[in-house]
Amino acid sequence: MKIGVLADTHGFFHPRLPEVFAGVEKIIHAGDMGSLAVYQKLQSLAPVIRVAGNHEPEPVPSALPDFSIIELAGRKILLTHVLTTMSWNDFRDAFARSELFNFSTLQPFNLVIFGHTHFPIRETIRELHFLNPGYAGPDPHEASPTAAILEIDPKLIQAKIINL
Repeated sequence: MKIGVLADTHGFFHPRLPEVFAGVEKIIHAGDMGSLAVYQKLQSLAPVIRVAGNHEPEPVPSALPDFSIIELAGRKILLTHVLTTMSWNDFRDAFARSELFNFSTLQPFNLVIFGHTHFPIRETIRELHFLNPGYAGPDPHEASPTAAILEIDPKLIQAKIINL
């Protein structure tokens, strides 16, 4: 299954999204969508699964609660906006060292999709895949706009970060 993944649009629909998400079966938005107009434009490309963010100034329907587990293509995915308030490097190091973070024994998922940091992350730690598609919002000074294409099936998890 081919899935478009983005986060932190903050009310902005990047003009390259129709091209980048051409042929996706679903779109996952990892929070801070920011406007109903963005939701409607994304819905015109593919069905949208979204989690609420911490900055949602305009009500947008169908947001899952933060920290939701979804299932697509035989894979369970943890979807959240704010995974951690630590830096990614600090979180990664703590996760890699601590037996307390053995999510695979607590929940049967092997992919975490999150947003909030505005920096893309595609990394596997202790057999758990992490994907943050980065920032797709309106301010180029905030971060370079990015999104991701995720391909999953029962035997595959593969993600690519795309510069918009």
